[in-house]
Amino acid sequence: MWYVVQCISGREESAIEKCRNALDSKLEPKIFSPICQFQKRYEGLWHTIEQIAFPGYILIESSQPAELEKLLQRISGVVVPVRIGGGFFPMREEEEAFLREMLDERDCIRFSVGYLVDGTLVVSRGPLKEKGNFVRRIDRHKRIAELELSLLGEKKRVKIGLEVKAKLTGEEWRKQTCLPDLSEGVCVHEAMSLS
Repeated sequence: MWYVVQCISGREESAIEKCRNALDSKLEPKIFSPICQFQKRYEGLWHTIEQIAFPGYILIESSQPAELEKLLQRISGVVVPVRIGGGFFPMREEEEAFLREMLDERDCIRFSVGYLVDGTLVVSRGPLKEKGNFVRRIDRHKRIAELELSLLGEKKRVKIGLEVKAKLTGEEWRKQTCLPDLSEGVCVHEAMSLS
């Protein structure tokens, strides 16, 4: 089960290291802060960069929450357990499962690639491939998708990397990919910028 702790934004790596030092190795905790790939244009080329996906938060995998909370109290100036419903509870199962599907072995949400087909997003590659229905906005110029997710029981907007290669008609898409229909696609509204 994954537990969420809050830390100072921008100091996630330091907080992870302090947690590793403070936590008992018997707990065998996995401590991490998911990262996300984006593309940024500079020097005339697109470059892949990685950023913390959830600034100010780290995740700790543990099957012993009471012991984990007790050990986290030793470093209370570094991290604060996120309390859900008044207690130190794990992420909801469906939230954890969704993130596990999005993350690779490096705990990274890789860059996705897709097409707009008749106004419908069809993701052809990357972690968004079967999760396009979570996309609420697309900024084609910055290669960013804004997802609406349920995290810690609340709706959150999260930005992840997505390149929309082209706008196609259904006919052009079928010729290009030999797919009979768009049953996997979802409608989204394209935006010039994300706010």
